[in-house]
Amino acid sequence: MKTKLIKLSAIALTTALVVSCGSDNDSDSGNSTQAEYAVTITNLTYAQPFSPASIVAHQPGYQPFVAGEAASVALEQLAEGGSATQLLDEARAANEFLDAQEGAGVAPRSIGTVTTLTVPSSEVENLKLSALTMLIDTNDAFTGLNAMDISNMAVGQQKVFMTVSWDSGTEANTETADSMPGPAAQAAGGGGASAGFSAVRDDTADIVHIHRGVVTNANAADPSMEGLTTSILDEGARWDNPTAKILVERIR
Repeated sequence: MKTKLIKLSAIALTTALVVSCGSDNDSDSGNSTQAEYAVTITNLTYAQPFSPASIVAHQPGYQPFVAGEAASVALEQLAEGGSATQLLDEARAANEFLDAQEGAGVAPRSIGTVTTLTVPSSEVENLKLSALTMLIDTNDAFTGLNAMDISNMAVGQQKVFMTVSWDSGTEANTETADSMPGPAAQAAGGGGASAGFSAVRDDTADIVHIHRGVVTNANAADPSMEGLTTSILDEGARWDNPTAKILVERIR
């Protein structure tokens, strides 16, 4: 019953909460031909580190994933192994691409460093932002923005997005030390970073869907309780939605 409640809560949050601050007019700073946006990711979890993020400014038409459809290999690499490299390469190859940067990882309960994106001022009218990061003490959980609208922001205006967690549907959630790349796996003597991405897809879902949360090994010995005997995670690895806060500010 507890798992079901968490899942329903996540579904209710799949449309990100947006809070806008500042003027709604489309004022530029002087006659600059470039617009700049500062993106800051805050990790709201208790003990789940975030991987370096794929942060992309683009026009409508590009999406790093589609809910209910199979993940791309690029998304699989980020969601399983925490590598943003191929997802950034995929974005840069898209016709809708404007700018992309790899953000730094973010520790639990921490505010990340600012990542700046630069786009032509002529492109702000239909501007979208995608920003994805892995929860690295998981098999294939990630969070972030999927082509969210940041069009026509005035200089100094901010938008805040509260994001939920997604399961890429590419790796079974066994929570073992040899199938996760994060510090929990390393502490348990597992493969750590070298064990993250696997080309073999062994999750029966094989579609991107809302993540129901880790099970952990708590109560694994009690058949009347939820628990996973293969898990090396304790209850501190659990999280609630929203998982992250992403602040976007137009700075030029």
